[in-house]
Amino acid sequence: MKKIVIIIITLINCNAFAQTVPNFDIVKLEHAPDYKAAEPIALQASTYLLTTPFEKSNKDRLKSLSFIIKWMSGTPNYSFTMQEVADKILKGNNDLLGLYMVAMAKYALENKASSKDPKLVKLNAITSLLTYCENPVNNLRMTKQLKKLAEAKEKGQLEQSLN
Repeated sequence: MKKIVIIIITLINCNAFAQTVPNFDIVKLEHAPDYKAAEPIALQASTYLLTTPFEKSNKDRLKSLSFIIKWMSGTPNYSFTMQEVADKILKGNNDLLGLYMVAMAKYALENKASSKDPKLVKLNAITSLLTYCENPVNNLRMTKQLKKLAEAKEKGQLEQSLN
């Protein structure tokens, strides 16, 4: 019985932790070591953004996204390319572009060995974005191009569709 209570308390605490955002104001991103030290915070922020419903005016989401963008722009340990996806797939939809960037950061941080392969990062970031958008609870509509990619994903042809 004690074990069950401990497990339940642990699960509740883990869930509460996953849905909170750090105080980004105290995180310095000025020098290369700062970006390395901030990787766990960037991962926490990206996880938060990809596991909570989209709300354009939610301050925690805005702060998290702002932090991720700042971290991605300055980190010397990772390189992110998104111009092709921004132009061809997301077509000026800043909400989707922000989540795509978050998905790229999350994949890179969780898969350090394969984070150097831009095609792999793109494929997995698009997959995460599609999964997020396909869930109606997340309040984010897909563009026509994303719908086509979702169909390709269902057929197992997403990678070919992105090339």
